[in-house]
Amino acid sequence: MRKLNKVLVTGATGFIGSHLTQRLIREGFEVGILKREKSNIWRIKGLLDEIVAYDVDLRDTEEVSKAFSHFRPDVIFHLATYYAVEHKPQEIPLMVDTNVLGTANLLEASKESMVKLFVNTSSCFVYKESENKLRENDDLSPLNLYALTKIQAEQACSFYAEKYGLKAITFRLFPPYGPADHERRLIPYVIKSLLEGEKLKMTTGKQRWDFVFVDDIVDAYFKLLSVSDLPKKHEIFNIGTGNAVSVREVVSRIKEIIGAGLEPEWGAIPHRKNEVWFICADISKTETFLRWQPKIQIMERGLELTVEWYKNFWKKEV
Repeated sequence: MRKLNKVLVTGATGFIGSHLTQRLIREGFEVGILKREKSNIWRIKGLLDEIVAYDVDLRDTEEVSKAFSHFRPDVIFHLATYYAVEHKPQEIPLMVDTNVLGTANLLEASKESMVKLFVNTSSCFVYKESENKLRENDDLSPLNLYALTKIQAEQACSFYAEKYGLKAITFRLFPPYGPADHERRLIPYVIKSLLEGEKLKMTTGKQRWDFVFVDDIVDAYFKLLSVSDLPKKHEIFNIGTGNAVSVREVVSRIKEIIGAGLEPEWGAIPHRKNEVWFICADISKTETFLRWQPKIQIMERGLELTVEWYKNFWKKEV
């Protein structure tokens, strides 16, 4: 298979998308991005001279098509999304339109532009809760409306693959973490609170999750750029580590790295009604087909790298 040189990224201003975009540029790819006109570009502000940026709303079918016609990508890395753990009624139109209609618009434009590979990004929270490691063919039962829209986006990928022969892959990401993560997520919240000496209000912390480092996630996307035999149908791969650790363990490790004496207030925050107590990936399919394995474990190096970034860059960047 010839080298796939031109890559179009959606969600490039976000946490994972920005890391992916930075690496694509470092490794010499021609990179285009689709972004909202008023999106916060702080994560990629130093890269704008090296990419082709299109101010496009993914919900606008015609504008998406125009961007594709101009850039002519080989590969689409689709990471843009509208996320809410528990949606508000007024968020429904934007979430459904962005995550479902937006994906369908990208797939349609990919078909028309004869894109070689479409890579969709989904979530582990599409799965039915289980006490076992989750495999790609396990039952689905979306945790929330966001996860439901992700299932619908996956179904759209299957439709375009089966109906039109578009080569499509979906990554179901398990909880990501790392430098430049969204401030409201668990790990940045804990780091920020401990660095600033603020009270750390937590749930019981008994949840056990499979946290995966952002550089490992980016490695998985890169594997697809050199795979010799792309699938003839829509394939789904788990991107996790296969190891679940408790929130209490994560917080204790961050405290240890920072050297904070402040004790978390365990149980100060009630659990959500749809709390996920255990989620962990079976990554055997990903290991076999993509020859991908995570290199950075959260309790060994992952949290150290994350804390280091927040110490050095957080107040300068955010």
